[in-house]
Amino acid sequence: MTPSLAAGMETPRKRKGSTDNQDSKSASIPDADMEDEEEEDEEEEEEGFNGEDQKVKIQCFREPHSQIEKRRRDKMNNLIDELSAMIPSCHPMSRRLDKLTVLRMAVQHLKSLKGSSSSFSETTYKPSFLPDEEFKQLVLKAADGFLFVVGCDRGKIVFVSESITKILNYSRAELIGQSLFDYVHPKDMGKVKEQLSASELYPRERLIDAKTGLQVPADLPAGANRLGSGARRSFFCRMKYNKVSVKVEENEFQPGPSKRKESQRFCTVHCTGYLRCWPSGTLGVEGEGDTDKEGSPFNCLVAVGRVHAPSAPQANGGVQVKPTEFITRYAMDGKFTFVDQRATTVLGYLPQELLGTSCYEYVHQDDLLHLSERHREVLRSKEKIETNCYQFKTKHGSFVTLQSQWFSFVNPWTKEVEYIVSTNTSHPIIPGMSCKPGTMIYAGSIGTQIAIELLDYNR
Repeated sequence: MTPSLAAGMETPRKRKGSTDNQDSKSASIPDADMEDEEEEDEEEEEEGFNGEDQKVKIQCFREPHSQIEKRRRDKMNNLIDELSAMIPSCHPMSRRLDKLTVLRMAVQHLKSLKGSSSSFSETTYKPSFLPDEEFKQLVLKAADGFLFVVGCDRGKIVFVSESITKILNYSRAELIGQSLFDYVHPKDMGKVKEQLSASELYPRERLIDAKTGLQVPADLPAGANRLGSGARRSFFCRMKYNKVSVKVEENEFQPGPSKRKESQRFCTVHCTGYLRCWPSGTLGVEGEGDTDKEGSPFNCLVAVGRVHAPSAPQANGGVQVKPTEFITRYAMDGKFTFVDQRATTVLGYLPQELLGTSCYEYVHQDDLLHLSERHREVLRSKEKIETNCYQFKTKHGSFVTLQSQWFSFVNPWTKEVEYIVSTNTSHPIIPGMSCKPGTMIYAGSIGTQIAIELLDYNR
């Protein structure tokens, strides 16, 4: 073969070699891809391992925190359970109470026991050198009243001092063992029962379940101590007094029932004292063992009663150093919305007897025109208005002389008159004033007409 032919034949070899190179290159590319894929798989595996490690680490961190929270919740639940066991009002609940309700009951229980810390103790209520009997006599003499002890369950009188004879004309034997409600005015029984049945949960402190929003029943089982020992009590009530006079004894021809009706009247008594709870068996009271169960404490009211009589007109020439004052509050139409307790000593009415009635119902008819004019003035003025002396009818039918200073309270938001505050001063009978009894039947409508006039005027 010639060299040219040989060269021509070598050419395809080179091409073949080139193709081989290409094949080798193409073969090397999948190998590189395989390597890349393996590297990616390794990286993914490493990332997976790292993610699992992080999860394990997070779980290691979270587990102690959750355990801490669980221990904290367990401690709180145990403390709430212990607190619930210590609160008497939580015992009758059939279901488990939520935490807020238990805490609310605990707060109210502490409030009810607040007075016991300041109540008289056995060692500090009197000097050590003074015997009990002498101390009792000094207290009664200073208070000018009578001491009595009443059971809270049934209102049974378990003790009364001998001074009751001089005040209500009853002997101790007549009252001890009897019910207090037999001697209280029927209209005042509700108030006295409220003072005796002073439970831990007052009407304004009723419990509401935080989950359901419903009122939690506060009934306590029989024999439970529902009273806060040491809680103070002060209230007015009307009690019967046995008026035995010589005239009644001389009129023997009168029938018995009418005699009793005339001899039994009511007087206003101011009772001040505190609730007391004694363990069973500490008091040797006759008849109490039948009414109270064994082991149950004896709850009672220990109080001193003082008679408040309406002030009588002073004789001519008498000197009154300080006139008696009391405060009342009226609505726009002249109806009583608040009455000071001092009014009882002047007018004879208890505060609850005047609430809701019009002041014009008690004013003498000769003074209605003057008071109605002052009423209009005080509703339209921001200054204090002083009335002239006028006559006010007492509970016993007589008239007392009063002089009042009125001013109106205006709501700063609505700019409307909300009520009238009156400072009343009692004066002796002024000569020349009409002493004829006379009050208008429909005088209560005068205040309503004045209030309507003011509303029309403001429009």
